[in-house]
Amino acid sequence: MIRVERVSKTFKTGWLRQQTYEAVKHVSFSIGRGETLGLIGESGCGKSTLSRLMVKLLPVDEGHIFFESTDITHYTMRQMFSLRTRMQIIFQHPDSALHPRQTMLQSLVEPLLLHKIMDKEQAVERVKEVLEPVGLTHDILSRYPHQVSGGQIQRVVIARALTLNPRFIVLDEPTSMLDVSVQAQVIEVLKTIQQQFDLTYLFISHDLDLVAHVSDRIAVMHKGEIVELDQSEKVMSDPAHPYSQKLVHAFCGYQLNG
Repeated sequence: MIRVERVSKTFKTGWLRQQTYEAVKHVSFSIGRGETLGLIGESGCGKSTLSRLMVKLLPVDEGHIFFESTDITHYTMRQMFSLRTRMQIIFQHPDSALHPRQTMLQSLVEPLLLHKIMDKEQAVERVKEVLEPVGLTHDILSRYPHQVSGGQIQRVVIARALTLNPRFIVLDEPTSMLDVSVQAQVIEVLKTIQQQFDLTYLFISHDLDLVAHVSDRIAVMHKGEIVELDQSEKVMSDPAHPYSQKLVHAFCGYQLNG
């Protein structure tokens, strides 16, 4: 589905005395269709930067990105516009993704009208179709963001991504701002719609226990590099890299083999 090959990204820091900071260093991996790859690591390790490179919200300095076997590394904004319907990203702060003065219906139909996929009447019907899979009812459509809970807002954001019929979704800390009980509900929604709509996920989190619960494989990122990538059960029960071992001990207290 999506593949990155030796991707790197460097930022400049400072004003008078500029220095360079390599946020992503020669990263390579692939995610198969229908798979969930969990990306774990501490804050500042490059997880979010990598995800933005993958969906072309940031330009790549080195390396290549392939989506559905096509090299999109040097796609222009115009070329990416048509591709946006097939790759989506859901951010950590769902409330910032919705306009405070738009109703849920207005926010949900906006991508469909922007991409000229269908007219307004058809867009409204499409929106109603995707509400049930994410556990929402039609009465939410007339409400504004301040009138609904954080969990409902996140479901609306997920529904908005679904309206475009995507193939690949980046989930960047999608539950970190929610209460624990609501987190579980949103995770179940994500797992249900993945099966229903044949979705491929990159699931980013600093919570190894959560990543292990939802992911087929886990990639461990440290200081801009992928230091380990293996099946979730293998990473959790027998991590190979010292940093992975540290994460497993710190977050889960798993008993390591050997």
